[in-house]
Amino acid sequence: MAPDLVDSGILDTLFANNAAPILLIDPDRDGAIVDANPKAAAFYGHSRETLRSLHVWDINALGRSILPAMREIASWEGGHYPQRFHHRLADGSVRDVQVYAGPIVLAGRKLLLCIVHDLTAVIEAEQFNRLLLENVQVGVCGIDRAGNFTFVNPVAVRAFGFRHESEMTRGHIGCFLSHTGPAPTDPTSTALPPDSRTAGTEGAAAVLHPIFQVAETGEPARDIDATFLRGDGTAFPVRLTASPIRNHSGIVGVVMSFSDLTVEREREAQASDLANALPGAIFQAELHQGGALRACYFSSAATELLGLAPDSELTAPSILIPLMSLKGWARIRRSLRRAGRDGKVWEGELEIGPAESRRWLLGRAQPRRRADGTMVFNGVLLDITERKILEAELQRAAMHDPLTGAWNRRRFQQALAEAEARAERYGRPYVLALIDIDHFKRFNDTHGHQAGDDALRLVAGTLSARLRRSDALARWGGEEFALLLPETELATARQVLENLRHAVASQQMECGSSITVSIGAGQCLAGEDTYGLLQRVDAALYRAKDAGRNRVEQA
Repeated sequence: MAPDLVDSGILDTLFANNAAPILLIDPDRDGAIVDANPKAAAFYGHSRETLRSLHVWDINALGRSILPAMREIASWEGGHYPQRFHHRLADGSVRDVQVYAGPIVLAGRKLLLCIVHDLTAVIEAEQFNRLLLENVQVGVCGIDRAGNFTFVNPVAVRAFGFRHESEMTRGHIGCFLSHTGPAPTDPTSTALPPDSRTAGTEGAAAVLHPIFQVAETGEPARDIDATFLRGDGTAFPVRLTASPIRNHSGIVGVVMSFSDLTVEREREAQASDLANALPGAIFQAELHQGGALRACYFSSAATELLGLAPDSELTAPSILIPLMSLKGWARIRRSLRRAGRDGKVWEGELEIGPAESRRWLLGRAQPRRRADGTMVFNGVLLDITERKILEAELQRAAMHDPLTGAWNRRRFQQALAEAEARAERYGRPYVLALIDIDHFKRFNDTHGHQAGDDALRLVAGTLSARLRRSDALARWGGEEFALLLPETELATARQVLENLRHAVASQQMECGSSITVSIGAGQCLAGEDTYGLLQRVDAALYRAKDAGRNRVEQA
């Protein structure tokens, strides 16, 4: 792509009023990102210049596998069509996006114009709402004003005697209302009985069914005893609640929930089985105005999820309180109170159990305020232990040297900057040491690279085993290590370093040889930055080598 197209800010000119992230991609240059609007830079967390240096496979979780799809989109003639992808942001997080992509011609080149919409929150909300809908213990149905089903949950499907919601969502509620005359058994039939909107008995005046009364008047109906018909025509008594569904144009339908009064126990058992088959547990909790938190209900799957005995009384405080620290419970109460105050879905991570068998749970719950001010939370708990372990492993991999297990240079520089800040603000001393394995190249050439790797691991392990938890050891590069001793004077550090040098020299390797290290060390001076300290310590290390190695020299 010609530079003048990129530098002209054409996206700013053409799409200045578009609040969505926009990318301009060149399919003929391996998916190079030609330009991006400021909204895209803010969304992806890259500067605009950085985005211009990337390719589409740098931000798409499919990697280079996206290129065939990109070329296919580039072949379309006119129009932009939505595609779902996972896009990676600068901080490493991944978002669900819908990309409206299509070809355009600019400056004689055929490019792809991509308008990006972040759907992450929408998808999570849909999944969460669907999970709750599928696990409530009552039947839930939605109908439009004409009486056609718009949605049914699994409990309702079973109550009406069907196997799948698709068997009902094409039908009409009138097929399932008690009325005079035979009931049609085909829910997809459009030939409704004349009284499908009415309820009554022979000889009595027919009245509008409560469900349709709600659609007509807009007034909710609560705890109405009625009779429904299953798909095979058999009747069953229900208690139903119905509320109008409104939009800007008025009432567009009705949502109703009902309980099958004759098979309540069986229905509850089925719902419980369904809940326990899910990869998690359903719970209900109350947060009282005084701050007391009380668990009201857990599905039986929670016993395994929480690591408790099958016969445990899950709602008992004596069982639940030991699962987390007091700080953990306090944090949960605060987040629940905040969610209840804001009327938002609560989400929190729970760290439960002792260190040797620790587990992490993700909790999500919808708040509902009772008349007395108590907040009731209905939600689910999911086991995210494997995800947390993976995140920890990835974090460790990003901060540690894979061969020795010591910190890598990047992590050590962060610790060094923190030590410098403490020294500047509080006057707390620290010592920096550089440690180099003596004659490492000759050792490698003599014993082989495997023995060289063993030597690096031996030095790292020997040093780490003799350091405080507050000390920091990193592989600085090659055969060189860096050591940070915070809150330490040089005089004290000198003896520590001598002990470390002696500990390394006393180790015997499997190849029959031993190794030694040379050490340069220095204490930060008032007003000295880490760069100056590193130079002094590095010079001390070279003096130790020039003086015969296997020794400690002070900067």
